Parts: sequence; C-alpha cells; structure tokens
Amino acid sequence: MGKKRSAYGRLLAVLLAIAWIAGMASVSPRTAMADTNLALNKPIAEGGHTQVYAAANANDGNSATYWEGAANAYPNWIRVDLGSVRAVSQVVIKLPGSWGSRTQTLAVQGSSDDVSYSTLVSSATYTFAPSMNSVSIPVAGASVRYVKLVFSANSGATGGQVSELEVYGTAGQQTVSAFDRIAASSYTSQSGIQLEPASEGGLDVAFIDNGDYIAFDSVDFGSGAASFSARVASNASGGGIEIRTDGINGPLAGTCSVPGTGGWQSWTTVDCAVNQLSGTHSLYLKFTGGAGNLFNVLWFQFSGGTGTPPATGGDVVGHLFAGYQGWFNASGDGSPNGGWVHWSKNSSAPAANQNVNFELYPDLREYSKLYQTNLANLGNGQPAKLFSSYDQETVNKHFEWMRTYNIDGAALQRFGADLSDTPNNWKTNRDSVAVKVKNAAESYGRKFYVMYDITGMDPSTWEAAVKHDWTTNVVNAMRLPSSSAYAKQDGKTVVCIWGIGFTDRPGTAAESADLISWFQNQGIYVIGGVPTYWRTGVNDSKSGFLDVYKSLDMISPWFVGRFGQLSGADNFSTTVWQPDFAFAQQNGIAYQPVLWPGFAWSNMTGGPRNQIPRLHGDFMWRQAYDMKNIGIGTGYIAMFDEYDEGTAIAKAAENSSMIPSNQYFLTLDADGAAVSSDFYLRLAGDINRMFKGQIPVTANHPTSHQQ
Repeated sequence: MGKKRSAYGRLLAVLLAIAWIAGMASVSPRTAMADTNLALNKPIAEGGHTQVYAAANANDGNSATYWEGAANAYPNWIRVDLGSVRAVSQVVIKLPGSWGSRTQTLAVQGSSDDVSYSTLVSSATYTFAPSMNSVSIPVAGASVRYVKLVFSANSGATGGQVSELEVYGTAGQQTVSAFDRIAASSYTSQSGIQLEPASEGGLDVAFIDNGDYIAFDSVDFGSGAASFSARVASNASGGGIEIRTDGINGPLAGTCSVPGTGGWQSWTTVDCAVNQLSGTHSLYLKFTGGAGNLFNVLWFQFSGGTGTPPATGGDVVGHLFAGYQGWFNASGDGSPNGGWVHWSKNSSAPAANQNVNFELYPDLREYSKLYQTNLANLGNGQPAKLFSSYDQETVNKHFEWMRTYNIDGAALQRFGADLSDTPNNWKTNRDSVAVKVKNAAESYGRKFYVMYDITGMDPSTWEAAVKHDWTTNVVNAMRLPSSSAYAKQDGKTVVCIWGIGFTDRPGTAAESADLISWFQNQGIYVIGGVPTYWRTGVNDSKSGFLDVYKSLDMISPWFVGRFGQLSGADNFSTTVWQPDFAFAQQNGIAYQPVLWPGFAWSNMTGGPRNQIPRLHGDFMWRQAYDMKNIGIGTGYIAMFDEYDEGTAIAKAAENSSMIPSNQYFLTLDADGAAVSSDFYLRLAGDINRMFKGQIPVTANHPTSHQQ
C-alpha cells in the first residue's frame, strides 16, 4: 500500500465522516450524540458473507454500505472488538434508510476474550421500518470487549444484514489498564490519522504526519508505570512518539524513538523509559518527525519499574503457561539442520512403520507452510505433510492460538547449553527459533521465559555451561530478556532450570544451589523444574536437596506419566499436591504444578498405544479441578507442541480422516468421544479461567467437545 496520503485519501476521509454524521440523524433518542460509538472502525469479524457484503462494511461509518451473512446458513454472526473491556449499555443496529421494512431475529452476545461468550440479550425479533431503519437494544450492566450479533432469521434476505453496528457505553467512563496491551485503533479521539488493516491482525493507526495524535480516556497506571512499548512499522525514516497526559500539550512523560523498518507492515517493538506515571489519566500519544507519512502503530503497553510492577504482581504467579519445544524441522525449511528432526528417527522424511518418531498427528489446516512426508495420503485424501518450527509463520500460528484460547504464555525449552561458542547447525537452529518465539510473543501479546533443560548435559561442566549460555547467548547476543514480552515476576526477569535434583540428571546439591544463587544475585526470579517427590527426597528425587528446593522462588514439580485415570489424579491431590502446596506456602515458595492431557509414545519406543488415555478431556480437567480445590491458581501445561510423546494441546487430528492411511497415530477420538482439533486449547483456556476465579469450580469441564 502506498503511504503518501493523497488528496483523494483526505477527501475520502472527509466524505466518510460526513456520511457518518448524516447517518447519526437516524439514531434513536436513546443514543445521544454526546455518547461515543465504541464500535466505529474497530476490528470486526464475521461467520461468513454473501457476494461482496463483508463485515468491514458494518462499522465503517457509512450507512450506505452493509454486511450480509452467508445465504441460507443460519445462524450467522458478526462480531466487533472494542479494543478493551468496556461497560456496554446499548447496541444500535442500522440498515440503509432507503430499504423497505423487514424483521430480523437475533441475539446479542458478549465476551472478554473472544472464546467464551455469554448472552447479553436473548434472541428476539426486531422490526426495521423504512426511513429510520434502526433498532436500539438496551444491554443491562455488561462489561465486555467483544460484542457479537447472532442472526437466525431475516424476512427481507437469506442472511443477517447490518449497515452499521454501533455500541455505546454507560455514562461513567470505563477505565483501561495501562498494563494491558491496548490497540492503537481503540482511541477515544484523534487528529490527522487514518486506519488500515494490519498484517498481524486488526487495524493499525496509519498515515501519521508530524503533529498528529491519538488519545485515550481514563487510562489507569495503578501504582506506577516506568516503561512504554509499542508495535510500529515504517517505510520511511520513522519519527517519535511523545507520551503525554491530560492534554495534547500536557506533561511529557517520555519520548519513544521509532526507526525505519523497511516496510509499512514490517513490524518491530520499540521500548523507552517514562517518568513514573500513577493513577488514572487521559493519555495522548503525539507523533513527531519530518515531512510526509512517518510510521504506523498497531498497539502499545506500559510496564512497571523495579518495585512497582503492574497490579497483577507479575506474569507467572496466578497464570497458566505451556511448555514450548519448537524443535521440529523438515527438509526444505531452510534450517541449518538440513533435514527432518523429531518427526522422524533420522534426517529422512517420515515413512510408514520404519521412520516415525511422533505419536499425535497435527491438524494441518491452518499452517501456511508445510512439507511433504513419505507417508500415504491422509484418510481425507489430502497429502501427508508436516510443519517446521523453523518457520516464523509456524511459531506465529502457535502464539496466535495461545492468544485466541487464553493461554498466558510459553516456557521456551532450551537444550544443550555448553561452554563453547563455536557455531554448529543444531545451536544455530535452536537460537533462531528462540528469536522467532520472541517475535511471536511480542506480536500476539503473550509472555515467554527461558527454561533450561539440563537433561544429558556433562556433569562436570553443566553449571558453568548454563551461566555462560545465559550471559553470552540469551542476554548479550539474542537479548531475549530485553523483550517487552519476556516474563517478569515481582519486577524480576524469570528463568527456569528444569532437571534440578532428578536422579537421572546432572548436578550436586552444592552446584544446584550455587547456580540458583548466581541467578538470584542478578535480580532474577528462578523457577525450579523438580522431581515429583522433591519434598520427600525419594523415588525420582536425589536425597539431600531439600534446602536447594527451598531456595527457589517458584517450584514446578513434574507429574507427566506418574499416574493415570481420574482416581490417580484424586490420589495425587491428597498424597502429593496438598502437602506440596502447604510446604511451599510455609516456606514462601510459589507453587506451579504441571498439568498434562495424557501420554503415549508407541511410535517412538514401541510402548503401548494410548498408554495414559486423555479420557476426552476429563483427565486434565480433573487435575485442574483438584488443584483449584486445594487453593492452587498457578499452572504449567506439559506441553503445547509435544507431538512426540502425545502430550500436545495444540491442534491435532480429530480422527482417521486426518492421519495417513498407512501408519498408526493417536487421534483425539481415541477414547470414544469426537472432539474438535482445538478442544484441548479451549480446555486449557477454561482451566485458566477457573484458576483465576472467572468461572465456577465444577467437577465436570464446561468446555464443549465441539466448537
């Protein structure tokens, strides 16, 4: 898209504004002009449309354009993203004023996360009369980010129709947390800018010239914000963002420099310090620079300084993370590994009954890059392909799913730390994926932290190797902890060391204690991935490590494969989790237990198929239910993308139609219930909500098996 704002572009903006004002003449008395239409030009989506009548027509401020749902496909829906949770009092639906009368039957739904929706107004039939062609629907006391209309009938067409979807708030202004990611397009007022679709989703603020601004009412900075981050792109030389409060020329809190990025949709995240901001203010982002269009802005977010973290206290305690392997390669993906990794037992493409290393076949339908295997076509006739974690597009998709399904972030597995700085293909691949994880976490508003897995490391050098790798590679070369998406807890950078104290992992108690102390002396928050029986020092735990475990900031015991069935979870609740949690509380340690959906690795090891069944979601939900009843509200899911051992919660094959016809793979219907490929992502999202007290604690999961 050319970025020089043309005279035509300016004229078009003026005409759209005039059309919007003219359209307001048909608004009912209930929507006074003093109110703000929260839906205007906000990101909008649909279940489908007919011909050219797409969703973008329904909140463009032009009552002559309209959305029409797919023909004869009821129920059909249209949904607007308000940008943040807002107090909603009224929804207004308009049709073009020249249209004849008709009735439409619809319900109004709302959501804070675009995953779980509640009914704001039950389905009812509304009459649209000529000339005015507008209905106003009161909404009682709802605070939502997403507003969805679900149509089931229209006497005048074969699908729902909307020329303008308008949403209005209550008289009192809803505050917005400065520590949440705020869409730049969700401004309350602006000068000089326009909106355009962004390559990373939603709308970006574009056509920015020197002196333009966007403003946001009632932004809550809590006890203090010390830094500012923004997602920006520029095909010019960039410019600056002045952060001001309470007026376009109000107090200057800081200025963030925006570089040229090589394209109007080539996004990067910029960070800068701000003066300690606290309390609630109107916020102005004023743009400065030279002549012509400067840059685009997609979103921004504030963070707390040392001693003044956001109101949540941090990114890990009280949150749900998932382990992220990122270790799959395919021939042709451009990785220095140069072949198939983890999908197969060697570097050759997976082939039936001889070279398959993974248990659970992924759902391939949403990946933009895939690689052909030597397996037979899927049951549905599609070629048997697989993704590569080396592709930024793949990592982006995974983090997009985390955002969509309410998973707070990822623990990035880091294997093979050593003292040598000599490059090799495996390390280059690993580090490249780490940077791609950083990029994706920034793009999709998720958090991540590095998790060192010390399995297989040299017992004589493992401690020094972790220290060297952290300093040389993670901090200095890749600068991962400098990312706005890197997890902080209690104002400290988070790192996890997985394998401390296991009988089959390296490290004495003295070495482990020294490494923990080394990190903590740098102001780092240390999580320990520890054995199941850490507290008693038996079975999988070395003896003599209790003081090491007590020195950790957070403890995350490993439970995968340790029990099965619902009764096994109930037994662990009584004999392990409850005394673990009590001990952790008594010793000031945060407790992050591991949850897992099920387990099998028959293709890798020849073990039994469906070894520890998922029980169509009941197994993982029971773990979460038992933990919540004890008082636990923090969790770690093993794993997000572990297709090797059948523990992945990422989208997977639902049934035999989605796997190769000549090779066994575990499918999600293995336990007698058909579930959608995203079921375990949706289940994880509901676990997160239950942990946070956002939905009731119930013995049976509320997650539907199908979408």
